Amino acid sequence: MKNLLTKNTKYKFVYLAVGLAIFITLFVSNKVSAQSVIPLIVAPARQTLEADPGKTASFVVRFYNTGSEPLAGTFKVADFIVEDDKGSPNFLEGPTVLSNRYAAAKWVDLSSEKGTIPAAGMVAIDGKVRVPADALPGGKYFAVFFEPTSNIPEPTGSKQEEAASISMRIAGLVYLKVSGPISESANIVSFSAPGFSEYGPVPVTTEIKNTGDYHITPKGQITLKNMFGREVARLTLPETNIFPDASRIIISELGPKWMIGKFTASLEATYGESGKALAANFGFWVFPWKVAAVIALAIIIVILIIIIISNKFIKKEKMLEEALSEEKEELEKLKEALKDKISET
Repeated sequence: MKNLLTKNTKYKFVYLAVGLAIFITLFVSNKVSAQSVIPLIVAPARQTLEADPGKTASFVVRFYNTGSEPLAGTFKVADFIVEDDKGSPNFLEGPTVLSNRYAAAKWVDLSSEKGTIPAAGMVAIDGKVRVPADALPGGKYFAVFFEPTSNIPEPTGSKQEEAASISMRIAGLVYLKVSGPISESANIVSFSAPGFSEYGPVPVTTEIKNTGDYHITPKGQITLKNMFGREVARLTLPETNIFPDASRIIISELGPKWMIGKFTASLEATYGESGKALAANFGFWVFPWKVAAVIALAIIIVILIIIIISNKFIKKEKMLEEALSEEKEELEKLKEALKDKISET
């Protein structure tokens, strides 16, 4: 008995040790994961400048340290482009260079290249963009970012302003517009939804490509009409920046849950300073066939039940009529028999 108790006690210690080891592992893992986040806020996350060729434009980017430790690092400038359909900026440095059509980082001078952002403090970086006299009109895109060289402390958990970041960096994006004749051009690559849906709302995919020299922000609405031409839904197209030579995909949910028949979706939008128009439409079908099948089956069952019950009543009525007919015949026979007896007497 004593040996059994000793053995149970050993097992309890083993289980406790394993549980403690798992807890420590998870705790340390969470700490390491949390420390991979930079406790910084950049403001403004995005800003727009405009300058004439041969002129200079100024800007300010502020970096706020929300952590409990100072952060030392470098302040840099890099061109960026947006090549995917989600609007993600791709920073270009080193041997990777951007076409002069959209590059501007080499025109930028920063007030500081190295510095330390104090704990719970802020550093403001002044910048100047010296636009060459022969600069092409249109959009130029660059980012001012902070790259820490010290250890990254654990973040405080404060909500950060939306900003573009890459690896261990946080950046403020700058959209520079060089004055001059700018080409504004865009087209709808796709405006579609599944040809058949069982229920709404229906996912509508809109893809717009910018083929101009400056980023655009299309504004407009998508309307939904039924087969009788009556409007059943309307939504505003989300405003998103579309950079030159890039496209954006916007997915919207359109219409109520219960829809039956053919519907037509129409897009009407404008973009650019001159308010150029974008328009497209398509048709699709919505029919809740599973519900319809259940309802049809229920109706068929009800009809069959009615037919069965009616047949039973008809059969019973026929049987009653036959029984009455037989009784009537019997009565007639009895009546004739009585007449014969009376006549004999």
